[in-house]
Amino acid sequence: MKLKNIPNILSIIRILLVFVFLYVFFIVDNIYVALLIFLIAGATDVVDGYLARRNNWITNLGKILDPFADKLMQCTVLVSLCIKKIVPIWFVIPFFVKEIFTLIIGLIVIKRRSVNVVSKWYGKLAVCLFYATIAVAIICKDTLAAHPVITVFVFAPAVIFALAALVAYVKHYSYLKKEEIKQSKLINNIRKEQ
Repeated sequence: MKLKNIPNILSIIRILLVFVFLYVFFIVDNIYVALLIFLIAGATDVVDGYLARRNNWITNLGKILDPFADKLMQCTVLVSLCIKKIVPIWFVIPFFVKEIFTLIIGLIVIKRRSVNVVSKWYGKLAVCLFYATIAVAIICKDTLAAHPVITVFVFAPAVIFALAALVAYVKHYSYLKKEEIKQSKLINNIRKEQ
């Protein structure tokens, strides 16, 4: 096994953990073990990203596998928790919109190959807040069910940060696209002058 494949293996493990999560959440009906699986999946995401960047183990497969594994796990958890009425639907919808848009942006950027898809601090913060919110939602589910006002205060920050991160990513990659067009025009002008 080549060392540079370790991040990809971790992404595959994260995909498999989606099915383990579903089994534990719905069949075994143990929400706390399901939460542990979710957090382990999050840890594999941190580790594979760290290894890939630190050792330059970035592969074309990894560019697709990593975000796919993340979004699959996050969306699965959201839908599962919504089905059991642990998270409100108004929390789920913005995250689905964000994940669809970031997936589209990521695929466009990867296809162009001239721009590297890099996680920014605001994206990492939004993901950390998402994981923390899910953990609080599960651990404090009875309290939140009894107090709808507290529910808003628990879930709203994660939604706001997620949407703010989406806007920031769109602006960032729009800027890169404009810079790429400028460079392309400059290169074409230099060639014409030669």
